[in-house]
Amino acid sequence: MILEVQGVSKLYTRKGETVTALQDVSLSVQERERIGIAGGSGSGKSTLLRLLSLQEEPTAGELALFGKSTSQWKGNERELYRSLQMMFQSSYHSISPRMKLGKFMLEPCLNFGLGTKQEAKERCELWLSKVGLDTSVWKKYRHELSGGQLQRLVLARMMAVGAELVLFDEPTSALDVCNQARVIELIQTMYDEQPFTYVFVSHDLGVLQALTDRIIVMKDGAIVETLASKDLGLAEHPYTKQLIAASRG
Repeated sequence: MILEVQGVSKLYTRKGETVTALQDVSLSVQERERIGIAGGSGSGKSTLLRLLSLQEEPTAGELALFGKSTSQWKGNERELYRSLQMMFQSSYHSISPRMKLGKFMLEPCLNFGLGTKQEAKERCELWLSKVGLDTSVWKKYRHELSGGQLQRLVLARMMAVGAELVLFDEPTSALDVCNQARVIELIQTMYDEQPFTYVFVSHDLGVLQALTDRIIVMKDGAIVETLASKDLGLAEHPYTKQLIAASRG
């Protein structure tokens, strides 16, 4: 099992009040499975991803990645983050404004000891070409690329590292329709070429249907329905039906 969540809850205290962000969430993800998580603002989607990426700890429940509990990964995060990668809504803030994009691409390959510097460079160049970019970006900075180009650059970087589990936090929502379609197509193509497991969070059920095998619907911090992506039309929960109607406009 690549990912397993059992009875996870997350509580925050704000101004003396307790807010429940996640409530008794359980799910499991098999190797190479593609999972979608749908829900509106405040549904708990992003909180769940922060827990899965070890940015935060659950208030209650158990969480395991690659067969090890989160406590077992403490002190050994370097090994984990070679296999676990995360892509955000915008990649702009994931890249230092002072770092050339070539160094941004190469850094994880070198840090994880994936061959010599020349081998790492060749690996990065290969994946850059697969996302429609070339070495002209090598000496550029983040502000010199568009949002769509930066998302493609980050995709290439994750594939060059050989990520086994990718957490996508609404990576297409900030893009225009054309760039959104291109990123969706690239994720599909990359999965076909070098299969990996991923969890894709989005409020857009149309995007999730195109990219996932199974869709988990969340509302108010809890899972209300789970469906095979191809069976979305068989949804029974009123909230899922509401999301479907919203996606169709």
